[in-house]
Amino acid sequence: MTSLNVKIGNEEQGCILMAFLNSLDYEYDVEAVDEADETAYLLASEAMKLHLTKSINEAKKGNVKTISINDLWK
Repeated sequence: MTSLNVKIGNEEQGCILMAFLNSLDYEYDVEAVDEADETAYLLASEAMKLHLTKSINEAKKGNVKTISINDLWK
């Protein structure tokens, strides 16, 4: 068996996805994820904390790279 984890942005997206999975007769589980837990995990490592801080500061300065959606899977 293979598992697929999907993060749903809002309730409407969740309903649409569940309706789609139901139409295919797929089995699925729904569980809430506490975003605070994910943040705590990422900040638990000093190296990751430094990397995230650097990335956030670069993004605030506008130092970002834009990638076309068509180039994502090349």
